[in-house]
Amino acid sequence: FLGDWLDDVSNIWTILIRLILAVIFGGIIGLERASKRHAAGFRTYILVCLGATLAMITNQFICEKSGQGDYARLGAQVISGIGFLGAGTILVTSKNQIKGLTTSVGLWASGILGLVIGTGYYTIVLFCFITFLCVLSLIPPLEIYLKNHSNHFEIHLELKNYSYLKDFTTVIRELGLRIDDIEANTSYINSGL
Repeated sequence: FLGDWLDDVSNIWTILIRLILAVIFGGIIGLERASKRHAAGFRTYILVCLGATLAMITNQFICEKSGQGDYARLGAQVISGIGFLGAGTILVTSKNQIKGLTTSVGLWASGILGLVIGTGYYTIVLFCFITFLCVLSLIPPLEIYLKNHSNHFEIHLELKNYSYLKDFTTVIRELGLRIDDIEANTSYINSGL
């Protein structure tokens, strides 16, 4: 509905519109993440989205100019490359909590959003961008509500003596609670805890 000129990757205005959209959408997503003090924020999301968009524009340009090639080749490399980058943002804390998983997936999805911008599917881009932003900003309060109303919870317990664990489990059972799993953290070996 916007015209055929937006499909032509040899047109400088088409390229500029796609790159500007990548900066705007990646930036808005990055601002949402930065407002929650996540390590990957404004600049990171812009760069991921912009880089993916540029890769897709380049791939489309090469295929159209040469008359041959695979339209998905660079996009596939971007998806796996950002997956590798995102994997580096996932950490497991000493309390066996996973940190950075949403950041990792967010970077990966931002890269894919950039690929879609690079192909010029503007309607899909707009829908996915709005959905992406809603998931990041509207779902966390729902997650907190569900977590606060759950009958399952995790306890991180530091004991000075291993024999105190038996006392702890006895009290838990007397309270009518059930223990699903107990894990000993090996990082505390020989620490006195």
